[in-house]
Amino acid sequence: MYSSTNLTSFTLAASDIIKQPNHILTNRFTLSTLEKNIIYIVLDQLQKVMTMDMNQNFKEQEIIVELKLVDKNRNYNRIKKAIKSLGSKQVEFEMNIPNGNKADKIQDTVTTLVSGLTYTQNSENISFWVPSSACKFFCYIGGGYTNFQKTIALSLKKNASKFMYEFCCRWVDKGGYECTVEHFRLMMNTGKKYKQFSHLRTRFLEDPRKELKKRADVYFEFKANKKGGVYHSISFKIHRNLEIKDKFRGIDSQQYIFVYNFLSRFFSNQVDNKALHYSEIIAESGKIDIAYKRFCRLDDDYTSGRKTKNDIRNLLKSVILYEVGVKSIKNQNHTKNRFV
Repeated sequence: MYSSTNLTSFTLAASDIIKQPNHILTNRFTLSTLEKNIIYIVLDQLQKVMTMDMNQNFKEQEIIVELKLVDKNRNYNRIKKAIKSLGSKQVEFEMNIPNGNKADKIQDTVTTLVSGLTYTQNSENISFWVPSSACKFFCYIGGGYTNFQKTIALSLKKNASKFMYEFCCRWVDKGGYECTVEHFRLMMNTGKKYKQFSHLRTRFLEDPRKELKKRADVYFEFKANKKGGVYHSISFKIHRNLEIKDKFRGIDSQQYIFVYNFLSRFFSNQVDNKALHYSEIIAESGKIDIAYKRFCRLDDDYTSGRKTKNDIRNLLKSVILYEVGVKSIKNQNHTKNRFV
């Protein structure tokens, strides 16, 4: 939950942050949800050997996985099958040299991602090895990388949501991203499936958007653009998600911060916590976007001198706060000296 003294940043445990090379996100290989979770564990345990040096000589690395982290039922046979499946996959990727041109890109081929599975009966852990060649795939970050939260990535139920979470984390600082529909199909590795855009929209856009709003620290909105009567491109707008009382609200946290800071100018934090209280009510009522737009206009009026501080405060008390979800404001208006 936000407090009146810390509304502008999140504090995250360093151990929960995964740094992932961007070429992993753009690689074209199919993973099950469980395989994806195992990849997250691999990345997490290889953080210490990640490097910007493409000439690094990597050594084989042992990965120890706690069964309950990747499968809540601790199903060893299912996990074993997923690890064996990863071991059979062949990965081909390009090493991007910073500030290099296309001629400087070096293509590398990884024959296996994992090998050497070991498990002791009744153990809570399972271990395997990442070959030195695969370590380059997992650990070279010189071509760019993305940070995201391990706990959130593991908690997402659908593979499309996991991909879109990584996608959002990569582009959130830019505010958005736009690509053709065909490029999006390539990113999602749909193959020949989901030829109708309505099916693509449901499975890879609408469903992940809903899950990220409920479970992740970032989420996206999108607009499908037509050209010649056919869906041609997709525009993404990416937001940092608001968390109140340990629950993500599907609300742009930057809008929430603006709303809170605006209200703080008219309901002083030095006297009481009305600004925070009203902000949380507006957020929980789902009207942050409406409040944000109204408050932006009021802020312009105040900055230009068209309205005084008392004018705006009286508008907030008499009309606007009620309209954006603070239903108790009308009752409070009948009580003298209720407001600072």
